[in-house]
Amino acid sequence: MLRSYFTIAWRIITRNRLYALISTISLALGICGCIVIWLVAGYELSFDKFHPNGARIYRVGGGGKTSPDKDHEVLPPIPEVIRRSIPGLECVSTSFRFFQNRFTGVPNGDKPPTQFDAQIPGRDRPATIIADSNYFNIFQYQWLAGSPAASLSQPFRVVLTESRARLYFGPATPQSYIGKELIYQDSLHVFVSGIVRDWAGNTDFPYTDFVSFPTIAASFLKEVRHMDDWIPHGGMGKWYWPTCFVKLAKGTKPEQVEAQLRAIGRRVVLRETPTSKTFLQMQLQPLADIHFNSEYRGDGIRKAHLPTLYAMMAIAVFILLLGAVNFINLSTAQSLQRAKEIGVRKVMGGGRTSLMGQFLIETGIITFAAVVGAALLVNPAMRLFSDYVPDGVHFHPFSPFNLSFLVAITVITTLFAGFYPAKVLSGYAPVLTLKGGGVSKGGEKYWLRKALIVFQFTISLVFIVTSLLMGNQIRYMLKTDYGFTSDAVVTVSIANLLDSKERVRILAEQYRRLPGIVAVVREGNPPAGWGAFGTTLEYKGKNDIPLNADVDAGDENFIPFYGMHLVAGRNIRHSDSLLEWVINETAAKGLGFASPRDAIGKPLYWGQKPYPIVGVVADFHESSFKDPIRPAAIGNISSFEGDLGVRLASMGRDAAQVKATLEAMEKAFKELYPSDRFSYAFWDELIAEMYETEQKTAALIDAVMVLAITISCMGLFGLALFTARRKAAEISIRKVLGASMTDITAMLNRGFLVLVLLALVIASPIAWFLTNRWLQEFAYRPPFAWWVFPLAGAGAILIALLTVTVQSIRAAMANPIKHLRSE
Repeated sequence: MLRSYFTIAWRIITRNRLYALISTISLALGICGCIVIWLVAGYELSFDKFHPNGARIYRVGGGGKTSPDKDHEVLPPIPEVIRRSIPGLECVSTSFRFFQNRFTGVPNGDKPPTQFDAQIPGRDRPATIIADSNYFNIFQYQWLAGSPAASLSQPFRVVLTESRARLYFGPATPQSYIGKELIYQDSLHVFVSGIVRDWAGNTDFPYTDFVSFPTIAASFLKEVRHMDDWIPHGGMGKWYWPTCFVKLAKGTKPEQVEAQLRAIGRRVVLRETPTSKTFLQMQLQPLADIHFNSEYRGDGIRKAHLPTLYAMMAIAVFILLLGAVNFINLSTAQSLQRAKEIGVRKVMGGGRTSLMGQFLIETGIITFAAVVGAALLVNPAMRLFSDYVPDGVHFHPFSPFNLSFLVAITVITTLFAGFYPAKVLSGYAPVLTLKGGGVSKGGEKYWLRKALIVFQFTISLVFIVTSLLMGNQIRYMLKTDYGFTSDAVVTVSIANLLDSKERVRILAEQYRRLPGIVAVVREGNPPAGWGAFGTTLEYKGKNDIPLNADVDAGDENFIPFYGMHLVAGRNIRHSDSLLEWVINETAAKGLGFASPRDAIGKPLYWGQKPYPIVGVVADFHESSFKDPIRPAAIGNISSFEGDLGVRLASMGRDAAQVKATLEAMEKAFKELYPSDRFSYAFWDELIAEMYETEQKTAALIDAVMVLAITISCMGLFGLALFTARRKAAEISIRKVLGASMTDITAMLNRGFLVLVLLALVIASPIAWFLTNRWLQEFAYRPPFAWWVFPLAGAGAILIALLTVTVQSIRAAMANPIKHLRSE
């Protein structure tokens, strides 16, 4: 019996090859998109899920930073205070990221040490941290040699992961690595005291080198890591604050610990005025939140956008629905052709259950073919969209995880796409079908096919409108004047952060003499991005007015270099230390000045020392368009000016000349920093990276829009083909009676166009609602683009016309005698 089901199903499919092909391709496209989204979502949601007791692990935030971003680090004494004063904690860990170590050296006898890149592969983060032994009580590793307490209790010790030890010293047994010497930051000599197995799961903490915590007090590191520093401040010192992890004891609620953290914070005064005090704010961040929470910037962790991830999952369901809808539409559309077959089988004793089984097997064969095709398309699709697929996402169809998903999606799609057509077709009355009357219009479920077409084009139009509105916002963000000039600006990062600033000045002078370079500035960070640090500045006039401001460190060339517009006062003058401030218009308003001129000459305190305001510049965007323009102050803080901004001559120069200039810059850099990596970036590209999440979301919507339109048009093409065949006799009679080809084409197209217009009416408010929710994240938006809706409607109508007109013209041009002689 089962064999006959498959035989008949195969005959039916081969007899209706075009319909089967359309159904298979549309299902394959939908399933392929579903698989890709499944892989990405599964990858992003898997981060740090493998830790034992991960639900009890939290990161303590609240270092005293005054910018709106939440702080992922704490003041240096805080971990010890937490350890002593808060019950209900199983353990507390303190660690530092080893930013200033860019290369790790392995002694090589009398020769210079062999150097290895100390960054995490593919990430701009150090692979080395300085950690206490409790770090390994919070994050569990399998120890292959040594133990946490013994390996990290003494200074000048380091624990390595197995893969890192093999990289440094070659293949060997874990025990044989013990006692090997490594050199960090050119002069910190440490010895291997433990080896741990690498984690197999995805993690945001893929550190490989763990230097013992007592090394700080016993080495030059104590000069920049003051464990008793209670003074919150920005800049260089802030880079050396610790990260604190805690593991809650069983039964302890995070709300209890946070209440005690607030109590500790109330004892730490960040800012005090005669009328108010600002206290330290601390909070717990769950381990599961770290991968997704972009409010904690600066921790070097790539953040996945959870709402986008959920939207992708919804999109996966919708595109799979579109493919299934095509199958349902085409299956029910062929009901007339199969009516007599069903009648004969029922008269011969076939029951409704057996008929439904027959139709489900037909659906299963098409679905299986679609799943195979989708599996073949996944890797090419991921290569095509490689910029939007995380590096760790891979597709292996025969892995147990992916194979189970493919089997599940085959079964679910077969049942979803096949159950309704099977129910409808198996329910036809044999007497009516065998008498030649066929089935009634209601039995054909003609209204259902119309509803499904409207559904398909509604989804497509939602994506079209959303894509256009999102693209409009992104173009606005990338093209709008930021208040400074970023064209042809290259930022050069100086790796050795503790190096004398004199070498930075020498390098700047050498760059100024190179051909192809227009200007050079010493700076902490360019005036946009995530680099500016927040601090508190205070104006002591009639009333003390504290101001939370972003501080940009730069020399006297900073303002003219970036083309900032002075609206009052003058630029800062040359100096070797901070002597004066230039503030922006928002800062002047925040300090209570009625006009920018009123701020000139007024003292602005940083800490206990006043510095005069000598100028006010027009507002500029310090961060992305999501955030309102914040108060900003520009000053020559030489200790923070560790990077260089270089403006290249761009007029009349080709790519080869620009490349030659960059090579000359690298050569000059290597003469002063032979052991460091020459690192540069074009600043306009870095500004665009601020909107990486938004651009990826827009690109995803664009891709899904194309996919949705393709699937919808395939279904529309199939229905147009079927309609033309079903109405062949009517078309022939109309032609005999004098109807022109235009009349017949318009008659066949009219019904489809009405459905597309109805879809536009339904889709417009949905798309507006979804896009408006997304746009609320931005403080700065272009005027509402009302033209998007008629443009999307016109585009959908044009697509529908192109899809069905070909079949309509073919039907109108057919010889009427061919169809009428059999009537």
